[in-house]
Amino acid sequence: MATQSPSLKRVEPLKLGAIKRRPRGWRALLSHHGFRRATQVAFALFIVYTTVVHVAAGETSTTVTASPEAFCPFGGIESIWSFVTSGGKTLPHTHLANVVLGGAFLLTAFFARAAFCGWVCPFGFLQEIFTGISRFAQKRSRAVRAAVRSIKTRGAALAALDKPLRLLKYALLVWSVTGAAYYGVMVFRDYDPWAALLTIVEMTFSFGLVVLIITLVASFFVERPWCRYACPLGAIGGLVARVGPVYLKREGDACKGCAICTKACPMGLNVHEAQTIKHPDCIGCLECVQSCPRSGALEVKVGLPGMGR
Repeated sequence: MATQSPSLKRVEPLKLGAIKRRPRGWRALLSHHGFRRATQVAFALFIVYTTVVHVAAGETSTTVTASPEAFCPFGGIESIWSFVTSGGKTLPHTHLANVVLGGAFLLTAFFARAAFCGWVCPFGFLQEIFTGISRFAQKRSRAVRAAVRSIKTRGAALAALDKPLRLLKYALLVWSVTGAAYYGVMVFRDYDPWAALLTIVEMTFSFGLVVLIITLVASFFVERPWCRYACPLGAIGGLVARVGPVYLKREGDACKGCAICTKACPMGLNVHEAQTIKHPDCIGCLECVQSCPRSGALEVKVGLPGMGR
């Protein structure tokens, strides 16, 4: 009896809860994770290019160049009150582009969760780079691994502050928006690590520079510390995403409780314990979905806005 050629053998679809095949080699570059990294790198290089061109031209140049600050959505959100009440005037250091990007950010947050934070934001990507450096160093050096482990062990008691500290970004959001509306300037800018990074070539000391250094150092021990605790842009994006139609669904029948999804979450959310994931801190990176080893255990769903199903 003739045997069926291996090349013609029918590939059976994965059953619910079956082990997913992990992409390897060049296929990994075409996976969700590879595409997310490529997107982050592309936007980061765009900001670097814009910054270099703007700095090289100088303030006295007759050639008009775009400031990298014009591409920050939060500048548009801070300028909303001034833009509406003054007939289109924006705050200092902002532009009409900020307002447009601010609106685009809110729409994206509603229809695709806080995907800007997980896929586009260069400062979030920079924090991930520092976390990646930390992991690489720990794998290659026993001394570094022991030092990081020792610091985490001594600071374990601080884990109790995680939930209350996550509320800080909402307080900063209220202060930033109301302060900008009342004073007519971006009161948050002097404390903003992103603004400090964009103007670091000016070699001026600011509290934002201190926050920047603290954030990057903290990234060696905690993933995306600024995003978790202090980013006002992430705060408003998370609130909008919370009432959006897109959410993650964990299927209990397929899930084996391995907690791999939780370990993969850069925002430290307990994904494996939730039924529906619509937490305002979710940045829509989908790393949990990518890392889940079981087919159908964790999937992206679209439901009624505000209801999560």
